[in-house]
This record gives sequence, structure tokens and C-alpha cells, in this order.
Amino acid sequence: MGGAIIGRVESWFAEMKRRRVFRALIGYGIVSFAVLQIIEPVMHGLQLPDWVLSATVVALGIGFAFALVLAWALDVKGGRIERTGPAPSGRLLVILVVVGLALGAPGVGWYFWRSHRAAPAKAEGASIAVLPFKDLSPAKDQDWMCDGIAEEIIDALCTITGLRVAARSSSFQFKDKQADAPVMARALGVSTLLEGSVRKLGDRLRVSARLVSSDGYELWSDRFDRGVQDAFAIQEEIARAVVAALRLRVSSDEKSRLRRSGTTNPEAYEMYLRGRQYLNGAGPENYEHARQMFKRAISLDAAFAQPQAGLADADFFILQWLLAAKEAQPALRAEALAASEKALQLDPDLAEAHVARANVLTVLGRKEEADQGFRRAIALGPGLRDAWYYHGRFLFSVQRYAEAARAYEQAARIDPDDYDSLTLVAMPYTKIGETTKAREANRRALEAADRVLLRSPDDVRALYMSGLSLISRGERQQGIDRLEQAIALRPYDFAVLYNAACGFTAAGKPERALELLDRAVGTGKGFRAWIENDPDLDPLRGLPRFQQILARLPP
Repeated sequence: MGGAIIGRVESWFAEMKRRRVFRALIGYGIVSFAVLQIIEPVMHGLQLPDWVLSATVVALGIGFAFALVLAWALDVKGGRIERTGPAPSGRLLVILVVVGLALGAPGVGWYFWRSHRAAPAKAEGASIAVLPFKDLSPAKDQDWMCDGIAEEIIDALCTITGLRVAARSSSFQFKDKQADAPVMARALGVSTLLEGSVRKLGDRLRVSARLVSSDGYELWSDRFDRGVQDAFAIQEEIARAVVAALRLRVSSDEKSRLRRSGTTNPEAYEMYLRGRQYLNGAGPENYEHARQMFKRAISLDAAFAQPQAGLADADFFILQWLLAAKEAQPALRAEALAASEKALQLDPDLAEAHVARANVLTVLGRKEEADQGFRRAIALGPGLRDAWYYHGRFLFSVQRYAEAARAYEQAARIDPDDYDSLTLVAMPYTKIGETTKAREANRRALEAADRVLLRSPDDVRALYMSGLSLISRGERQQGIDRLEQAIALRPYDFAVLYNAACGFTAAGKPERALELLDRAVGTGKGFRAWIENDPDLDPLRGLPRFQQILARLPP
């Protein structure tokens, strides 16, 4: 019996060889491969829908079976097609068709399985990280533009409901680092990555961008060769292409918000982006540099909304961190309010401008208007971390603790490395009696700060914020060590010295706390009302040196 089956199989193979079936199928395979190589670039060039490629693959898979049957029935000789001799049996033809379909099915199935894996962003919870663009300019002097373009795209994508956008502080950790897409996507907790490059030659700009899935498959790519004055148009086109590639449903309002107001003045654009770069650097010197850059951008294009919002931000940060003398603060408050209102006059849908104005209104004590401003910012930019974070700070200040906790948690969801929000959310949790959640938030804050310090060991805010968290958890020496590290890095920074003084007070080190407070006041920053009422300094109030430090400050 076995010998008969083997003999029959050998007979089939001999007959297939005689009819040149194998040669025909090899030729069909080569042609199919060539078709697939050609069809994809043609689709992108003609902007054909995705189903065209799917239909092509299905047709080629089904065609495999027909090629097998035709190769059996016909023979190609010297350029002529001839009918071959009769088959040994009709049943053999049926078997060959079944075999052909069985051989073609795995290839078709594999293609659709791969396509499904290559586009995870189509599932619920689409997410993206915009990586810092690479500077390919000959002089390597366009770092500010590379960062700025990426940030503008982040801000545009933050307006899309249902798309989670990694915060700048998270995605920019991979700046100037080599890593595979799966590694970066896993670290950032996203399903897609947008990467790109910038090359500037004179007044010409070449921007390349590529969207890849978390497993490295390219979903979209394009290159833009324009004048520098078209930078905002390029950013908008990239944002729209990303939304289309992710197949997100967007409202007409969201589509319009992707068209961000901008400028066609190259120098104003440069001043604005340089201002943002300084603003992200934090610290009193950087804030002042940012102010000057934004003012220069405004002088070059008075209709440019973003630098108006940036100026309001810089003024607010100087006021928030007590970096200006008391007599200079009224002028800063007035400038910040005027700039934020002008930004909204120029672009009412600019979420960052609503955040800036709400922060200024908070400083001015106009609480109801500030709350409305934050809520409008969140409605316009649901993925904007700063909108949630500063709303959380505001809500805590007006004793709406449960709402503050929710806002801080949302900010931390947008940016998992946001140790700031996680440190601060412990306070409203404590106020409403959620001590377990407060302890858990403290733990998460330390983990986030540790991740930041692992890649940026000199991040002074991460050092002193995590130092304060460690002390509050009872790990005093570790907390003190981090505070001392921050002081060593920025020995004349008011924020570092003041927060360290609070930390040493909590650690039961009043002498060191008073020394640091004295140094903080000696920088010329801070004002008496704040220090007199800060509960973190309560244990020092009865000490003579504390009163002496207060006496040095104007009333």
C-alpha cells in the first residue's frame, strides 16, 4: 500500500516536471514579488487608499492557484503557448487546485497578520511620541529649530481628543541618543513614534518626517522642501498627515485647531523658538533671556500669537518663583496680563495662551476667571500637560482638593516622568484623608524622579523635589544627600536654596535650614509675606535668626 502511494506521488511530480509547472510557478513568484515592490510607492505617490494594496495581495494569492492550473493545462515553448498532453486523471487537477490554494493561503494570511500588527494605533487608545528632530544642517547650528518644530507638532496633536501625546519632557529624553523604535515606544508607553530631521540652507528648509509603529514598521513618511517662512505650514501638514495615518476620527473644530496661527517672518519665528528653548531651560537667567527673545519676536511680527503667550509665561514664572524684587512685580503682572490677552485676541483657540492667562489671573486673585481659563485650555488641548498641572495647582490653592488630585493625576498620565505632579498630588490626597494614595503618590514621584535623574543627573529640580519626598517618607539622610547635591550644582539659585531650607527644616536641622534661608534671601529674590506665612518654615519662627532674616526683607 505504502509503495503504491509513493509511486503515485513520484508519478505526479514527474508529470508536473514534464509540463514545466515548477518553472511557471517560479516565474509567477518573481512577477508577484516585483508587483508588490512597485505597488506601495505608487500608492503613496498617487495617494491611493490602503485597500488597493490589500486587494493586490489577495489577487496575487488567488492567482497562484490559477497559475498552477494553467501551467498544468498549457505549456510555453519558444514563446508559443501550447496545450499539453492529457492529464493522468481529472482527480489530479482537483488536487492541484487544492494544493495551490493551500500554498497561497499562508502568504495572504501572513500579510494581513503583519498589516494588523504594523498599525496598532488604529486600536482604541492611540498614542504617539514626537521625538526631537535631528539637525542635518551643515553647521549643526539649528538645534533650536529642530526642538521647536517638534514642540509645535506636539502642541498641535495635543488638541486631538482620543490621541495620547507623550509630553516633551518624556520624548526629548532620547535626544542625541541611538535606540530602536520598540525600545523607545516601550519606554514612553506609546504605540507610534514620529521622528524627523531638519536641514537649513540659507532661507531654504528641508524637513523630513516619518511615522513608525511600536514594532518598527513605517506607517507614513514625507519630505518638505520649502522656504523658512513656510515652517508653520510644514508643521500643520505633518500633524494632519499623522492624524490621517492613525485613522483618527476628528471633529471639524479639531481639524481647524491643527491649523495653528504662526508667522511668515523667518526672524520672528527664530526669536520665538529660541525663547521657548530658554523657557524650557528654567532658572532666572533663562526666564529673562526668554522674555527678551519673545519681545523681539513680537516687535518683528505684532500679529504672531505664540510669543505673546510665551512672554506671559516667562513673566508668570518669574513671579511664581519670586525671582523679581517686590517693586518690579506690578510691572511684570501688568505685562503678563496684557501679553496673554493679546495672544487670545490674535488666536482665541490657542490652548497655551489660555493657560498663560489663567496663571496670570491666579496671581492677580481673579479666581473665577482663572478657573474658567484653565477649563477652556483643557477643552482646547486635552493632551496638554501644563493645562492639567497648573489647574491642579490652582484648585489646591482654593481648597478644592479632590479636583486638584484628579488634575495632577491626569498631568502625570500624560507625562509618566512628571515627578512634579506626583509629588504635589500627595498634598490634596492628604487633605481629603486618602493617606494610602498619598503614600503611593510619593512612591511614584520618587520612581519618576529617579528615572529623570538616571538620564539627567544634574536636574536640580528633580534632586530637590525628590529630596523633599524622601524626607517626608522618613528617609532623612537620603533626602538630605539629594538636597546637598542640588545646592552644590546651583549654589546661588533662590528656588534651590529656599526649597532646601524647607527640606532641612522638615529633617530637624534648623541651623542648616536658617543658613540656606539666609543665603536665599541674600540673592535679592523672595518677599516677606511669603516667608512669613509658609507653613514649611513654622518650626523656625521662634528662633532669633529667623526674625533677623525677615527684618532684612522690605515689608
